[in-house]
Amino acid sequence: MKDEKLLEKLKSDPDRGMKALIDRYSGIVYSVVRARLYRGAFSEADIEDCVADTFSEFYLGLDGYDPARCGIKAWLCTIARNNAFDMLRKKRQEAFTFPIDADDAPDVADSFSLEGDFIDMEERRAVAEAVLALGDPDREILMRKYYLGQSSKEIAERLKMTVSNVDTRAHRAVGRLKEMFGGKEQ
Repeated sequence: MKDEKLLEKLKSDPDRGMKALIDRYSGIVYSVVRARLYRGAFSEADIEDCVADTFSEFYLGLDGYDPARCGIKAWLCTIARNNAFDMLRKKRQEAFTFPIDADDAPDVADSFSLEGDFIDMEERRAVAEAVLALGDPDREILMRKYYLGQSSKEIAERLKMTVSNVDTRAHRAVGRLKEMFGGKEQ
């Protein structure tokens, strides 16, 4: 089914249109989300929720969709990528919040060490500050590559650089960070 017919079906018979949309594009949307939400931090249910949110967002924003600008596949992949990044950001923010009330605190194992977790958090904060101090474009390259999970190709397109230039700058910036923290540059 062509995109034009799919759009007509979505408007005339939303239930069948959504089924056709999901049948046609669920594989690619799932792949986009899965590539950005790494295992261990996100469950299969989280990934499926993000995929479902992508299709919902597409349908709810159907009036604002312009088929002349891009195809349905490209638009769905963009929504999926943005939703995955939003989920990543939310997960990172949750990692830095602490419950204030003892009643709200989760049960923790006996081996829990507030001091150890505080040190880990301080180390992460120090690394983040060092990355921010690198300056552009190195800062943006590292943020996009290691925090947002973008590929070198995506970064190169966004920053109007070559892929090899992005990789070289990332390698050198990581080397500078290692030196800042007392490690040896390789």
